[in-house]
Amino acid sequence: MSFLITAPETGADSILVTQAFFGFVPAVMRPVISFVTAVVCGIFCIGLIRDDAGKAVPSEGGEPQDHDHHHHHDHDHDHDHSHSPLIPGSDDCYVKPSHIKAMMFDWFRKLADGYSRRRGTLWVKPDFYRENYDAAQSAESDLPPGALRDAPDFKTIVKHIFRYGFVDVADDILFALLVGVALGGLLYLAIPTDLMSNEYARWISYPVMVLVGVPLYICASASTPIAAALVAKGFSPGAALIFLMTGPATNTGTIAIIVNQFGARFASVYVAGVIAVTVVIGILIDLLLLFAGLSLSVNLEASDSPALMIIQWGGAFGLIALIVWRFRAGALKSGYADMMSNLRPFSDPWKQAWRRVTGGRPLVGMVHPRTPLGRAFLGVLVVAFLGSGFKVVPPDSVGYARLFGKVVERDLPPGLHYMVPRPFGRIDAWPVKEVKSLTNAQPFEYLAGDLNLLAMTLNVQYRVNDAYVYHYLTQEPESIIMQAVRDQLRGYVAIHSLDDLLNILRAPIEQDVTELFAEPAARGGPPVLEAIDLVAVSLTSLNPVAESMNAFREISSSQEDRERYATNAQRYMAMLVPRAFGNAAYEREQAEGEAYRRTVGAAAEADAIVLISRAVNEAPQVLRNMLWREKLETALAEKHKVIVPNQQSLEKIALWKGSSENGAAGDHR
Repeated sequence: MSFLITAPETGADSILVTQAFFGFVPAVMRPVISFVTAVVCGIFCIGLIRDDAGKAVPSEGGEPQDHDHHHHHDHDHDHDHSHSPLIPGSDDCYVKPSHIKAMMFDWFRKLADGYSRRRGTLWVKPDFYRENYDAAQSAESDLPPGALRDAPDFKTIVKHIFRYGFVDVADDILFALLVGVALGGLLYLAIPTDLMSNEYARWISYPVMVLVGVPLYICASASTPIAAALVAKGFSPGAALIFLMTGPATNTGTIAIIVNQFGARFASVYVAGVIAVTVVIGILIDLLLLFAGLSLSVNLEASDSPALMIIQWGGAFGLIALIVWRFRAGALKSGYADMMSNLRPFSDPWKQAWRRVTGGRPLVGMVHPRTPLGRAFLGVLVVAFLGSGFKVVPPDSVGYARLFGKVVERDLPPGLHYMVPRPFGRIDAWPVKEVKSLTNAQPFEYLAGDLNLLAMTLNVQYRVNDAYVYHYLTQEPESIIMQAVRDQLRGYVAIHSLDDLLNILRAPIEQDVTELFAEPAARGGPPVLEAIDLVAVSLTSLNPVAESMNAFREISSSQEDRERYATNAQRYMAMLVPRAFGNAAYEREQAEGEAYRRTVGAAAEADAIVLISRAVNEAPQVLRNMLWREKLETALAEKHKVIVPNQQSLEKIALWKGSSENGAAGDHR
């Protein structure tokens, strides 16, 4: 029993897949937990499957069972699944460390010999090759005779390793791994994210994982992607562990083989032990993570590091190439055949039971009245038809029974009621406390009292107090209610201006609509308004229509321009008045200064004239001479002249060059 539990959980493929999805720690803990489960179940098996004398209980068949577990799968594969031994004549692939050492030195010796025979490489450190050769010879001399001949060479070991990893193991797990990835992807898309948000869901997940994992045929490699999808959607690590342990260890194929080989009692102890130990360990792990504040992360996304991303994409393309290569070699067919052969012990009883209930006719027998399944199917149809007449009226609702479309019973209270089955009759349930909300999809357009157009949108909330009038006596009640509101507002808007409606009459508009629902008969409203109770009315939008909006924008723009011009004029006037006062003061000061300058100048000229007159009175001859010279200078301005004083009479004599015909100069006096 311990071997049956640990075998699927401790394989290299399951450990590597666990490490890829959950990390290193869960990959190590998975085989450890399987070991603990196997030991506990084995102890229970020893204690339970014994009689009072301490002897082992024989199997139920009374005959000794063949416990040589030779599970032969008769597969018609196109490729060979047999694992060829590494050493001829031996059943295992074990190579001693001394053989590995000898093989390595032999490989180095052959490599050195190959380089030493090349002339082009003799000049490059010849002692290096000689040292390697001597070391290989000394290592070979320490081995027993024939060791190197019996041990496989390095090329054979590498080839064997790659064949085992990329052929044998790949053929065994690729099909199951793809099935697990596909099922995990479907579960990841189908399970809601908030499914495990409730605390009770955590405890319910444990039995659910047991019920799903025990009958489901799935191997350890295929169960790992499914468990990763469950953890990513909020399932606890303990619940995922239950699925990982019960799925591969207690699937239907394994149970059928155990019952056939060891008996039902052994199988019962086996399944019960695995379930009990796994559930206990799963709950303990969840409690430990909860108290420690830890969580289990799932590797479902690509890494943010560019280097790791390159490695991941390279590994993904390599895996795709490996899958295509091995599937072309027949791994897909062999994997499918393995799955079907393991399901065959479980599916054969179901096939026989299906033949019995359908009378040997798989399709027609499902509905034929002479077969057990057909009679059961027809009985289910009759029961479903008669049961369709039952109707539960929920709380805060009222029911109405209809027969051939006509209401025959009103105001049915909440609870279970029965009516003629459909399509002849039915019971409608209408909520009486539900608040309905109506909003006009297209804004109502009105003409205001000042001949301006406006658009209005309202929201009306109400409850139905008479479902019979609202649902059965009125066609399209919501449209009728909105039309009544529209007609009521038309008269109110027509007597007010647009400015008042936009600014100060929003609350009175809502009050006017409220009065319509309060007194529908007095205001000429439709009868459906009496079947509802108004909850609230809100004016959501009130604006001029699109055509009027342009005119309002132009008016507003002109008003803004007028205000801007007036403001600029005031600002310009405030700037010019001080400037005018300053200019006037400047001009006045300048005039006063000019007047003062002229007054002082006139006084100075008068003083000069007085002085000149005094000088003339004192020396008149001097004045004559001066006047004579000035006159002479004016008259002879363009002549070369010489003034020579007369020594006798002090008279002036002026000499100048004449312009006679003969060119002679003349003297004038």
